[in-house]
Amino acid sequence: MFGFGRKKDKKTKKDAQQEETAVLTPEDKEQIQLSISLKEQEFEQAAEEKHAKILEEIGMAYVELGDDDRAIDFLEKSIQIEKSVGDGYKNLLRLYNKKRAEAAKANDDKTLQIYLNKMDQLMQVSKDVTRGVR
Repeated sequence: MFGFGRKKDKKTKKDAQQEETAVLTPEDKEQIQLSISLKEQEFEQAAEEKHAKILEEIGMAYVELGDDDRAIDFLEKSIQIEKSVGDGYKNLLRLYNKKRAEAAKANDDKTLQIYLNKMDQLMQVSKDVTRGVR
């Protein structure tokens, strides 16, 4: 009835990563690029209170394209304007962790420290949002 004692279908870490990095067709990539262009135009015309949301949307589009550096840039700008712990925050934390892991694997202590510091700063954002600090 409740499923106690049944084995769960567990996805391996590799399966989860493959789902995460779904292969985009050239048409998909073109559509996402078009969406980014439209969002950039919208940003220029939008009121300041909408800037953070638009930057987050652009960052999320770059996440979808797999352009981690641009995604990080836009998501950081969004968080700087308006502290929030939504999808942009979660993806930014995931990207920082990915960059940190790459730096650790490459024995690049300088880059590793940069991303550890960025992760600490992002965790502070979470604390500030929880406390209601703007």
